[in-house]
Amino acid sequence: MIQTPSKPSIAFIKSGGVGKKLPNAQNLVAHCVSVVLLTFCSFANADATKSSVSTTPDGGVVIERAESEVADFRVVKLVSGLKNPWAVDWLPDGRTLITERSGNLYLIDGKQVISLSNVPTVWAENQGGLLDLAVAPDFKDTGWIYLTYSARENGKGGTILSRARIKGSQLTDVEELYRQTPFLTPNYHFGSRIVFMNDGTLLVTLGERGQRREKKVDIPTPSTSVGATVRLNRDGSVPADNPFVDVERALPEVYSYGHRNPQGMAIHPQNGDIRQHEHGPRGGDELNLVEAGNNYGWPAVSYGKTYRGQKPIGVTSAPGITSPVEYWDPSPAFSGMAFYTGNAFPNWKNNLFMGALAQQKLFRLELGEDKTVTHQEELLSSEIGRIRDVAVGPGGYLYLLTDMTDGGLYRLEPVE
Repeated sequence: MIQTPSKPSIAFIKSGGVGKKLPNAQNLVAHCVSVVLLTFCSFANADATKSSVSTTPDGGVVIERAESEVADFRVVKLVSGLKNPWAVDWLPDGRTLITERSGNLYLIDGKQVISLSNVPTVWAENQGGLLDLAVAPDFKDTGWIYLTYSARENGKGGTILSRARIKGSQLTDVEELYRQTPFLTPNYHFGSRIVFMNDGTLLVTLGERGQRREKKVDIPTPSTSVGATVRLNRDGSVPADNPFVDVERALPEVYSYGHRNPQGMAIHPQNGDIRQHEHGPRGGDELNLVEAGNNYGWPAVSYGKTYRGQKPIGVTSAPGITSPVEYWDPSPAFSGMAFYTGNAFPNWKNNLFMGALAQQKLFRLELGEDKTVTHQEELLSSEIGRIRDVAVGPGGYLYLLTDMTDGGLYRLEPVE
């Protein structure tokens, strides 16, 4: 459990005269002992910032009433003091798992906050670090949780998918399943979200690692997993029916390609459609309907513009390129997304919710039978901060995770 140094220990060290001029050998020894003790305490509590993580299991109301077109709600804060959290999910027994980009993985049970040990080493720089987590649908039988994170070797890095089990306060059986191919030098555009498909496979989004500018690999192409969605079996092997299994010079794990930096993905609960959004540059954030083997065009086809000069990047459509279902300009900077499947908000059933970082709001989208966006609504504009993850959790409520240096986990609850 996360703890802070006790006041008696600090008082004892201060009484030893650290930092004062010591006139004799006896005091010098005392001084050295004090320094050793202080150093030990510093290392023993090197994660002192973690002590700021606190919970309010019953929820502390931060917004009494927020009005939506079809369902009003209040916002309660369940967890405070998180430092740039990235993803949230729940074990079948209701305990909460939360990742922080710095590499911390928390297991929260009521008021108890445990920082799990033996988490894979991550490359926590710029946009990189510990990213998504997803509890396996068959967790009760297998005990697996899945993690994505950025890692670096020999000056180059990329996104890795691993799985592990939880035993007490540590991860066990940690197993790397897949790594983005190839590793590259930029410290941004890693993706990355995990979703499980009903056929026993999983999908992982992988960013294009800044290759429009760096141009170390060709994009868009299925010959790498740069700017791609990969489909894997849960043990990391490649499904035999993947679209590029028998295609020369293509990676068999690639499911779709031509993506920029997709940080949200969800599967429609009724028709199984794979919905994915991705960051555009200056404008051009997209919502895509992802289908096997399709090319989504980045950077040859885009609604985005360059950051400098605001010049169009490529064209907006081309033969053989799958156009987005919807795009936004200016960019909301979308991150997590989820279809609402709970019962707490009947009028939100099967609506798609997407969190925004730059615009600091929650988008509610209604989708038509023709698979287009028929209506959208913006909620919580700048009221709780940068929304990094969106998830349906215990009680059938909608949960939001904010990417801040003092980030939090929030729950939306219906009000009459």
